Amino acid sequence: MADEITTTSANDFVFDYWILASNILPHFYGLNVAEHLVRYASVAGLPTKTHNFPTAPQLAAAGLTEGVDMANSPYATGYVAITVAESGIRTEPTDVLNLSSIVGTDQYARDMGQAMAAKRTSDILALAGGFSNQCGATTVNLTEANILAGTTALMARGVPGPYHGVLHPQQYTDLAGSVSTTLTWIGSGSPSPRANTNDLGGMPTDGGLGELYGVNWTVTSLVPTATAGADRIGMIVNPNYAIGLVEKYPVRVEPQRDASLRATEINITSMYGVGELKDAAGEGILSDA
Repeated sequence: MADEITTTSANDFVFDYWILASNILPHFYGLNVAEHLVRYASVAGLPTKTHNFPTAPQLAAAGLTEGVDMANSPYATGYVAITVAESGIRTEPTDVLNLSSIVGTDQYARDMGQAMAAKRTSDILALAGGFSNQCGATTVNLTEANILAGTTALMARGVPGPYHGVLHPQQYTDLAGSVSTTLTWIGSGSPSPRANTNDLGGMPTDGGLGELYGVNWTVTSLVPTATAGADRIGMIVNPNYAIGLVEKYPVRVEPQRDASLRATEINITSMYGVGELKDAAGEGILSDA
């Protein structure tokens, strides 16, 4: 029939795009477990690739004498500039693969979304190695004494809360095993070793651990290595001061059909930048890998 309406390849293409986007975005945001560690800014819609995070000097007040002018306190502001750059991933499943494989477009989307989340998370966590201050020691298991030393050092530098921390699973395991060994439950004021252990809970599978020693912890395998691979280095930070993240756009999904190749490209990009804002507001956590 000449007036018969059929589904066109263009409509199929739109449907494939919808499948891709609906699968990629939840996995990107669901698996990016480091977003709570940063101070966020967006340059979306602005004619620039750089955002300036303002910095200010630390001022000190003083006592006054009646009838005597106060001394001037210079107030010179500065900034930390962070520039965004593109990150992305592309795959090109062929028609034969799509017709023969047990996985399909939704599986490709989930796996690519995980890769994008891992890239962004890794970029944030890599900044731990740049902090001048560290707790723990190379090739030595992490202990609760190390964690207390790190939080104490942050407080001593005048860094306000809240504190957020990230550990590698091996660091978490070492920490759990050290509870009430490096610090006794009597000396630390804890009700009992069992209470301390219960605070740690089971090995987290979703990245979240909860609060321990006043720090909100996250556990992820993406915590980077240090000391030529001998160690892992996590971090404790105040997210309002230590690390900045600037974003142009979060995730962009663009499929492209290559008819002569009988394949469909799946292109995913993101545009962002990360950087250290205030060195004193972060504490690296170094321990045996």
